[in-house]
Amino acid sequence: MRFLITSQIMVRYSILGSGSSGNSYIFSDGSDALLVDNGFSRAELMRRIESQGFDYSTIRAVFVTHLHPDHARGVGTIARKDGLCVFTSGRCQECEYEKLGIPQDQCRIIEFGDAVSIGSFLIRSFPTSHDSTGSSGYYISCPQASFTIVTDTGVFDQEMVQLARQSDVLFLESNYDSQMLKTGPYPYPLKKRIDGPRGHLSNTQAEEFLNQCGFFAALTGENKSEICYNSSKYRISKVFLVHLSDTNNSVSLLEKRFQWMGSVITVCPKGATLSGSIGDQ
Repeated sequence: MRFLITSQIMVRYSILGSGSSGNSYIFSDGSDALLVDNGFSRAELMRRIESQGFDYSTIRAVFVTHLHPDHARGVGTIARKDGLCVFTSGRCQECEYEKLGIPQDQCRIIEFGDAVSIGSFLIRSFPTSHDSTGSSGYYISCPQASFTIVTDTGVFDQEMVQLARQSDVLFLESNYDSQMLKTGPYPYPLKKRIDGPRGHLSNTQAEEFLNQCGFFAALTGENKSEICYNSSKYRISKVFLVHLSDTNNSVSLLEKRFQWMGSVITVCPKGATLSGSIGDQ
């Protein structure tokens, strides 16, 4: 008698860096990989990628959330040197996109709601609310897993919540503590920018996002949000809190605030690399 042994491809992912010093994410199915953002030099990006056990040569494309330097300063270099296609929203491309130095034939547009296939991955774009024209987030899926990146947005909407609920892993901005920002050293105009509808998500907003996903109801049996979807139907198994301000937030504060989520949540310190996987080899 013959037994058919099947194996599921392992999907690996890593936060290569998060915060004002540089942002980048990598996703790989073992054959093909894609990047979201690159705020690092090519040498530093390669160092971070290789330190997490990924093969730089398997990267097929870069998806850019927006054009602020901590997310995009290194995109042009890797596009030119490695021949990678770069995807952004159409409005993003219209706004000084050429300053990144990306060859025109490597520029690609992914409009909000559209999806692009890269290897086994399907990448969908959705709009965010940030002071960078055409800013976007991404929902990334493949047969083994799905991921949602919600960062650099002053507000969130129900499309983001619903995409997150369809994901195995959520990367969610928790940029600042409101009281720390209010009493901190930043000048008033910068405080208003960060706290505004085109700024960043606060710890309170991040918690409300997770409440609306159904986490609090599922883990405690209580409903802590006016909007709360069926807590038994979300599939998120891991949440990374990312893009922390090193002036207006702290890892210890977030770990204490979100301790009710147990091992589901991981706080990503500024500049740190964190990796994970889904599936078996």
